Formats: sequence, C-alpha cells, structure tokens
Amino acid sequence: MSFLPRALAWCLPLAVSVALAAPAARAESLLRGMIGSDLRGLMPGVSPDVATGAVLQHIYEGLVAWREDGSVSPMLAESIETSADGRAVTFTLRDGLRFHNGAPVTSREVAWTWGRFLDPRMNWPCRTSFDGTRQVHVTAVEPVDKRHVIFRLAEPSPVFLSMMARSDCDSSGIAHPDSVDAEGRWTKAIGTGPFMLEEWRRGQYVQLARFPGYVSRTEAPNGLAGAKAAKVDRIRFTLIPDPSAARLALQAGNLDVLQEVDPTLAKELEAVPGLRVAHSPTAGLNTVLIRATDPVLADARVRQAIVAAVDAAGMRESLYAGFGAPGTSLVPTTSHYYTAVQQQAIGFDPARAAALLREGGYRGQPVTITSNSQFGLMKDTAILLQAQLQAAGVNAKVEILEFGAQLQRYFRGDYQLMVWNVTPYLDPVFTFDRFIGAPDATPEKVWRSAAANGLLTKLSATPEGAARQPILDALHKQFLQDAPLLVWTNRETIAGMRDTVQGFAPWPGLKPRFWNVSLGK
Repeated sequence: MSFLPRALAWCLPLAVSVALAAPAARAESLLRGMIGSDLRGLMPGVSPDVATGAVLQHIYEGLVAWREDGSVSPMLAESIETSADGRAVTFTLRDGLRFHNGAPVTSREVAWTWGRFLDPRMNWPCRTSFDGTRQVHVTAVEPVDKRHVIFRLAEPSPVFLSMMARSDCDSSGIAHPDSVDAEGRWTKAIGTGPFMLEEWRRGQYVQLARFPGYVSRTEAPNGLAGAKAAKVDRIRFTLIPDPSAARLALQAGNLDVLQEVDPTLAKELEAVPGLRVAHSPTAGLNTVLIRATDPVLADARVRQAIVAAVDAAGMRESLYAGFGAPGTSLVPTTSHYYTAVQQQAIGFDPARAAALLREGGYRGQPVTITSNSQFGLMKDTAILLQAQLQAAGVNAKVEILEFGAQLQRYFRGDYQLMVWNVTPYLDPVFTFDRFIGAPDATPEKVWRSAAANGLLTKLSATPEGAARQPILDALHKQFLQDAPLLVWTNRETIAGMRDTVQGFAPWPGLKPRFWNVSLGK
C-alpha cells in the first residue's frame, strides 16, 4: 500500500520521466601517461630528471618560459623592463592570476619563491646559476607593489631571462608559501599551472586534476609558452620503471600515451591496431661522461682514446634503429649554431685509440661504465660501449644501478664512465653550462677546465646572435682537445599513443606536454 499523498503520487511518474529524459552527467576524462621513475620531490627544479620535470611542468609556471626555438617568452609576467645599466629587471605580473589554493599571485610570492631558491640550505640544484657561482648573480628580489617585482643583478647578463626559463629548472616556477610545512619542508605543490596536484601515491602514480581557475595566455602555444588549456579532467602518471611493461600497458589499452618508446620497438607499435607513433628530433644529447679526475682517466689522451674507440654511427644503427641525428658536438644539430665546425670530430679510429692509450700510460686498469636499469636505451648503451672499448684494449666493466642511485652518483662525481642522456636545452649555452666548471668546481661539472670555463663566461656575456658563433666554435675545438665526454647522437623522442589521443605531439624539448590534449572516441 502506498502512503504517498495523492498529489505527490501524481507528480512522481512525471519526475521519473523527466529524470530519464535528462542527459547523463558528463563522464570525467582521465589521460593515462607514465613515468619511468618516481618524483624526486615537489619543489620546482628539484631535479633535472625527465620524470619529475614532466609532472611539475604541468603544475608550476615561471615568470618566463622557453619557446621551441630557445627564445624567451613572458609567462606569468605581462611585461619585462630592464634598466639602462642592465642591473635591475622589473617584472609586471599578469592580472587575475591565482594559485591552486585560490590565493592571488602577487610579487610577495615571487620574492618568497626566489628566497627559497637562493637559500643554500634548500640545496636547489639550479641555485649556482643565480648566486654568482656561474654567470648570473641575483643579489635581491624586491616586491614593489602587488604586480611589480624587481630582480637586482650584480652585473648585467644577456642570459638571465633564458636562465630563468630553463626547462630542467621547471622554468623557475613560482609557488605559494603553503607548499612548505612548519619545518620548511616542501610537502605540497601549489603552483599556477593548468593542472594541480591531486594525489601522489609514492611508488605507484601521480595524479593531477584540472585547475578551474587557470588563466591562460592568449598567444599560440609554443614550446613551454603560450596558450594552455586543460582539456582533460585528470592526468595520471603511472610509475612503470620497466620499458617492456610500459609498452605492454600501451598495447593492452592501459596507457593512452607512452612518451618515450624504445626506437627498436617503434615499428612494432605502428603495426598495432588503434595505436600510432610520432617522433621528433630534440636538443637533447646521448652522452657518456668521462671522469677526468679519476687517476686512470686523468690523461687527455686516454679520454680521446675512449672517444676514438666508439663507433657512434654503429651505435645509432644498433640502438636507435635509424632514428637520431649524427651529431657529436655539445651544440645539438637542431641549433642554428651547428655549423661545419661542430661537425668536426675525433672520429671512430681503433688504431688511433690503441696508440693514444699507450701514449697516455694506460696499462689495462679496470674502467667501469655506470648506467641504470630503468631506461632500456641507457642500459643497452653501456653494454654496447663495453664491447667496443674492450675491442680497443680497454678493460671495461659495466655496473647497472637503480636510476635514483645513479643520479646520486652523478652529483657526487662518483664514477669513471657514466651513460648520461642529457635533457634538451633549447638555448645551447646551457648545454655547455651543464658540464663546464672551473678546476675546483662542484663534482657534477665533468668538464673542469680553466680554458673552457673562460670561454663559457665570455659566451654567457654575449647576447643571442651571430656574435656567439666564434665562441661556440672555440668551445667545440677545446671539447675535442679535452674529451670530457663522448656525444654519440642527438636524442630523438618517439612516442606511442592510442588513436583516441588528440593534440599530443613529441617536440624538441622532450618532456611530454599534456595541456591542449584531449581524448576522443
């Protein structure tokens, strides 16, 4: 028996029929990507590794950003004005910007973020680029009013804005002070980007959610600059350290995008129904670092011998399956500074390698090649390199570490040879800056040369343009003489994706960009 009042009983069928006729609620969209290693932290620029940067570049934005050609575009800044003496750079913030916690973006947060960056206790990896150790010295960051902030420089610097835009520093992204706890630890990621951190389940995945308060720029998308739109509700970066497991997840429909496909598997994925493959040259380099401070490798002739013992063309064919560009310079082939001078190389010459080993006093001591298990290409590089060095008379051995352990060894300078794939620097001055230091430089500076350091200082004081070319040419010639590392190819980024993914494309900056990307049917 019904106890509904007569009037309500009469209305109920109508209400049900209206509900049935109403459109179903929109299903939330989830873009499924992956990372090969867990995040190194949540502070912008906390680590140069691709996995951490791929996530954080969706959360944070800086005052400026790199376009694809390495030029600098305003990002959070509406305008930038440099004083006549070049020692004061004033940024005007765009109006209406908000952090992910809803707070307005003001000059106070800019100054707070940069105070953290420049505090030696924070161990910000990019700090030495701004504290006077290298070519830029920021002496103060001064809020003027809510929308204006002045950066004081000890000396004018033509590379200051480009240094701020560096992608390995996450564009020096601006964060809200609530990102840190009472003890000063960076426990949250409160930025201004199109996506905000929703959940970080360590060892499993990182999930981002669309930031509804995001204020996009209006220029066309270009590199890490221009218009950005969060066209999916969420992005999940699943941690899949094993490349084979990642490929199987894509094929099984459990991933939408696999942003770094092993070159040898690209053709295989192209044949899978529902998948497609796209690729792009990058400004990144595949290298092998040579530790000159190691007693076995201290003589430049031994280091030159290692370079001469390596068949770079053969490695590209074996490991890159026809992808990649035959560049062996620290100036990438994608740069307009790559000329006939940069094409000069020590070259593959086993006979010369053997002679140089004898002249350099090499007597068969073990030489260990350090690589990691997470990235198949890096592991395979070590194994092939070992065979080529052994053929030339080097007692080469291989050690395979977890990537985090390899990264720690890199920063400590604790290795002899290390397989090290370099993140793309769209402005080549920073490729050199990554490696060059004075003889007493910090351990990660593998090219610790007074001559190279002097040339880098000169390069950093030279504005973008033709005046840089002779300095870059001189650096390349010094590179061939010092042999601080081997460059065996320019990196190619190859991505596999489901046909439902729209708007995603590999690009010269390597790290995947999931803004302006949607999911179709």
